[in-house]
Amino acid sequence: MNTRLDLRSLLLLLVGGPLFVLLLIEMMITFGIGLHVTNQVFDRWLLDSAYSLAQEVRRENGELVLYADEAAIEVFEWDELDEVYYRVSTLNGQVLGGRSESWVNANINTLKQGPVFTNLQIEGEWVRSVTVLANADTPADTAVVSVAETLHKRIPLSRTLMLDVVLSKAAMIVVTLLVVAFALGRGIRPLLKLSQDLANRSPRDLTPISTQAAPKEVHTVIDNTNRLLGRLDDAFSAREQFIGNISHQLKTPLAGIKLQAQLALREQNLDTAHQALERICQTTDAMTHLNNQLLKLARAETASGRGLRNEPVALDNVVREAAESLRELARGRSVEVHQDFSGESLDTFKVPGDYFLLRELVWNLMENAILYVPEGGNVWVELIRESDKIRLAVKDDGLGIPREHWPQIFERFFRSKITGEGCGLGLAIVKEIAFAHGATVALQEAPDTTGACFVCTFPALPPGKREQ
Repeated sequence: MNTRLDLRSLLLLLVGGPLFVLLLIEMMITFGIGLHVTNQVFDRWLLDSAYSLAQEVRRENGELVLYADEAAIEVFEWDELDEVYYRVSTLNGQVLGGRSESWVNANINTLKQGPVFTNLQIEGEWVRSVTVLANADTPADTAVVSVAETLHKRIPLSRTLMLDVVLSKAAMIVVTLLVVAFALGRGIRPLLKLSQDLANRSPRDLTPISTQAAPKEVHTVIDNTNRLLGRLDDAFSAREQFIGNISHQLKTPLAGIKLQAQLALREQNLDTAHQALERICQTTDAMTHLNNQLLKLARAETASGRGLRNEPVALDNVVREAAESLRELARGRSVEVHQDFSGESLDTFKVPGDYFLLRELVWNLMENAILYVPEGGNVWVELIRESDKIRLAVKDDGLGIPREHWPQIFERFFRSKITGEGCGLGLAIVKEIAFAHGATVALQEAPDTTGACFVCTFPALPPGKREQ
């Protein structure tokens, strides 16, 4: 199960994690420094003891003698917790006092430079030892003094020091995390309030969100959300207007069907009744066409809002198929359809998109041109590759579209000419499909013809993309 942390926990983890690691490092450094100071204190006592013994070494009757009496030695060796060892010897190894076994490996040159501290084992137990020289003025008067002590006092003290450091740093970590958690709680309180306000907002409330109580860093998120709400409001308004237009478009043919049906019921003449029934069929065909166009428009809008199939599509193949399907319509109106593919070669006219939607776009443009051009006219369909763009142009030699109608030509239910079976949705479908494919569509003037010229510009695929 994927469990996501809330914002406070995430920020606390991001801030507290590194802080915890840093405090652990600081705790180890502090403990190391304290342990070093503790060892220095004990080493100083050990060194003082060695110098005290060195002062008791004197020459008498031509020989070096340790003058410490038995009582002083007992006081020196007594310790409640640790064992204390000492050894005083000449340079040639003659023992003047203490243990007979030597545990010091330092040579005379090293000892002349100062005391030598070592950690070693005596009788299987770890000890700390220091070795110094006594009466080092002449070799004959020089003695080697070594003092060693077990670590029984040092270890408990080190443990106590470690415990104190751990407890103090742990308390610091806890207090620090509590302070950070409190600060984060205060910091994200405006976000929580904003989240609560959005959760309590009505689904129909698309008014902008106020940025007064929000932190400065959240203003961008709120502004983007307000822009989204504005687009949703526009979309809902357009949808309501669209539904109203649909109602208006359906009301007239339904009223006509009802009227013709009533006339057919009252009419005694079979020929007149037959004519009424024919008009009912024609009106039904018009409503069926309107319904099909509405379904196509809905599919195009869905592709614009939720994405579409993205596969390489050859526009030249789409144009050929659309021209083939419209052949009978063109033949019935004696319209000649010309196809011109400039620079035609393998992969020249490949675009990313949905094949069936692109076919609908081309089919609508060609059908409009065939329907609205005068009988015996001409329709040209051109494909031109321009670097990373592909231009699709559909033009005719008809009367064209008045320029004052150009700004409205792609609006739903707008018809520049009330002819044929058009319902004013074909170009709206073309616009939605072009938008879904990242293309642009526009009505332009054609220098070589008097009729309308619709140009759709698509982003082209690089060569090598195969059609799926």
